[in-house]
Amino acid sequence: MKNRYLKGAHLSERKFKEILKLFSEDLTATQIASISGVSRVTVNSYLKKIRQQIARYCEQQQPAESMVKPGNSQERHDHYEHRNGHDTALSVKTEVSRAIKPIVFGIYRHSERLHTEILPDVSRAMIHAIVRGRSVLETLGTAERLRHFSNVVDLGHYRLYRLEHNSIGENSNGTAAEDIDAFWGLTKHRLAKFKGLNRSTVYLHLKECEFRYNHRNEDLYEVLLNLLKTHTLNLS
Repeated sequence: MKNRYLKGAHLSERKFKEILKLFSEDLTATQIASISGVSRVTVNSYLKKIRQQIARYCEQQQPAESMVKPGNSQERHDHYEHRNGHDTALSVKTEVSRAIKPIVFGIYRHSERLHTEILPDVSRAMIHAIVRGRSVLETLGTAERLRHFSNVVDLGHYRLYRLEHNSIGENSNGTAAEDIDAFWGLTKHRLAKFKGLNRSTVYLHLKECEFRYNHRNEDLYEVLLNLLKTHTLNLS
């Protein structure tokens, strides 16, 4: 069955676009399945593919500076395996190790866009120490990395921490702070809907929040159509 947006699909393009439209309206998989008449298993499979492509797109939008942060290259490889924007043989690795407690991610603002990154080497104690202005000498490399972020979030406590230093390429001024507060409000609300974070999907949901926020003043459905027209999904 021909579908310009989804290779190997057993679903018509019209039906897939209906699912994409409902996804853009931020409905749950259960709601989308009920409205579209497509099984929840199939809907979940499609939504995962869409979120993987969104994650790749968000990674491509990150400024070059973030790709060379100290001690970061292997960690980024562990989260995803390629940046060519195509959903081909390699898949996005989204699983967050169960050894990482709690899940912490950093936020920074660059060129009027917000970017996020999961920080597996940042502990709750380290965040508290840095917020209080203490030096954490035994984790100097990690402390240096944190200087690239204006805020960090402890997802275990659903708490946002503001760091008193500059983010990449942009001062942490009032506008940036308001932007980040608004993003965290959206993210907290969206993640709470799932009634508990699954470590196998938290990265995809975080990137989806980033994507939705950065395109909040646009027609998200049209943005997604254009994205998937250029980078077609593949069910295989």
